[in-house]
Amino acid sequence: MNYTQLTEKKKVEIDILLKQGLSMRKVAAIIGVHHSTISRYKAGIYKKRKIDIEKKYEIFIKYLFEHYDKKTCSIEICIYKFKKSHRTAKCPTVKQVYNWINNNKIFLTKEKLCYKKRRGKNKTGMMQHFKWNLDNKTILPISLRPKYINDRNEIGHLEIDSIIGKKNEYGSIISIVDRCTRRLWLIKAEYKNEYYIDKKIYEFIIKNEITVKSITVDNGFEFNALGLTAKKLGVKLYKCDPYCSFQRGTNERMNGMVRRFIPKGSSLKNIPQIYLDDIAFEINYMPKKIFDFKSTFEIESNY
Repeated sequence: MNYTQLTEKKKVEIDILLKQGLSMRKVAAIIGVHHSTISRYKAGIYKKRKIDIEKKYEIFIKYLFEHYDKKTCSIEICIYKFKKSHRTAKCPTVKQVYNWINNNKIFLTKEKLCYKKRRGKNKTGMMQHFKWNLDNKTILPISLRPKYINDRNEIGHLEIDSIIGKKNEYGSIISIVDRCTRRLWLIKAEYKNEYYIDKKIYEFIIKNEITVKSITVDNGFEFNALGLTAKKLGVKLYKCDPYCSFQRGTNERMNGMVRRFIPKGSSLKNIPQIYLDDIAFEINYMPKKIFDFKSTFEIESNY
């Protein structure tokens, strides 16, 4: 038997005729379809069919559970690698996979995901609360940062931030990120004193021969003396507006990746510098979607 697919217009007509008290056979004759079509419609058979994802995407789901790693292999990377190694197999989109997780269709708990959904923040600048000394040739507000730095077309423009550990601990981790290549460096800091932090960053930059053309930081008190490093290096130091962490989006993103290895609330006291170097290497070696799943090291080779 050939079944007729009802259009939305015909469904409306059927509803009206049925409400008038006509029989299903009478309605079918008026509409021009078989009476069994009306019967199935009335019984609600025309509801959207559910797709058995475990059957349709069996190979991918098995691959995802075997290769997904919260720290180094996100869902985006899994999909990218799966497409390369299983060219003929069915592969879902990133959005589909997250929908499956949110709707409990596959059991990859939200606690094991790389990123948590964050609430949006007000992106209005707060410059009116600060008076900047524009005669100072080293320290400037981010609103005066040149457009070519925002374009990310050359290496050497750094974003610097601190990652704190357990409450009431003195130490922290200083994260340095190149805006162009997303190269990450991590520094173990025993104290939060601004002059200690400034000295630590300057020595690390010189020792590792890091190219520096500008520095962008937030308004944390630990960076109050960083203008000394900027002056020694002959570069500009740009300060973000208060409560505008999105102005250092690359830094914030990298800090989130570091948190995969060192969760919030963890003690930083016994973490050695060599472990931070290993974390930075893992993140720099990781394929990144923004670079068409190439690593930072591969991108750096182009400069």
